[in-house]
Amino acid sequence: MKPNSREKTPCEICGEPIFFAVTRTNELQALDAEPAPVKGSVAAYRGVRRWLARSLLAADAAQHPPHPLEERFTPHGQTCRGRISAQPVIPGLVVESTIHRLPQPRGGSRALPAAEPQPQNVIPFRRRRT
Repeated sequence: MKPNSREKTPCEICGEPIFFAVTRTNELQALDAEPAPVKGSVAAYRGVRRWLARSLLAADAAQHPPHPLEERFTPHGQTCRGRISAQPVIPGLVVESTIHRLPQPRGGSRALPAAEPQPQNVIPFRRRRT
């Protein structure tokens, strides 16, 4: 079953027809309007007033095979031609591999440095409860 013309809307980025289905977590997921019976990774079916979707790649998908009334669709995020595939370089961003890390102490017989002894007449600071 395909979505009808009222349920389809053009993608804001590439202009291809898409429709939205509600996932199990009550979030909207954009799906391609044409079914993809071979490589579709989302099973969707028309509910009472909306399309409902579930992933076929989830851990419990093997226990719940697609129902005959469910159609396989591809998420539009995988096929959108106008989507940027990689994030552009941000000037001034420090990449994690360039950060110099301090050597981590290794286990062994080395003792930790002793804490400085505090004078007897000093009371530790406590914050007041507000």
